Amino acid sequence: MKKYVILIIYLLMTIRILSIEVPDNTKTKTYNVNLSLGYASGVSVGIGGLEYLEKKTKEISANFHYLQNSDYFVTGIYGQINSYRNEYRKGFFTLFMAGLDYTKGKEYQNPIFGNPGGPNEGDYDKKEFDGIHPNLTIGCGYSFWLSQSSRILIYLDLGIKKTFSNLNISISF
Repeated sequence: MKKYVILIIYLLMTIRILSIEVPDNTKTKTYNVNLSLGYASGVSVGIGGLEYLEKKTKEISANFHYLQNSDYFVTGIYGQINSYRNEYRKGFFTLFMAGLDYTKGKEYQNPIFGNPGGPNEGDYDKKEFDGIHPNLTIGCGYSFWLSQSSRILIYLDLGIKKTFSNLNISISF
């Protein structure tokens, strides 16, 4: 956890150096890069485009994520759509994610709820697993600006994936 905090502080300090936003010829679409740190889903890097509708904005990105802990690791690719009710991409938003994850490791007998715990916690054996799983989630969050070209997004998602739910902090520039 300490390395994640250091990474976020480093990114916040160097955000002006890393800022990339290339306008499209039509000026109705721009491209952005985002870096995310999830409490349960690890680190994610994505690149995407912005679509400005009449009074709404959609941020569509392709993301690659990676997580490794003592029991398993998950890596995958997913598409993410953030929908804002304003053209400034500020305030509350909804999100939808869809993709595939490759997961490998050891897990308790019940893959959804994990180890039931209790006084006989050691009686449960971990079983090996390996395979591709769907990543299909919905969520909501809040976005606020750090500078003219960078924002922080805090969002919670819930769905069909290895970690079921996740709290994310993302920097978009």
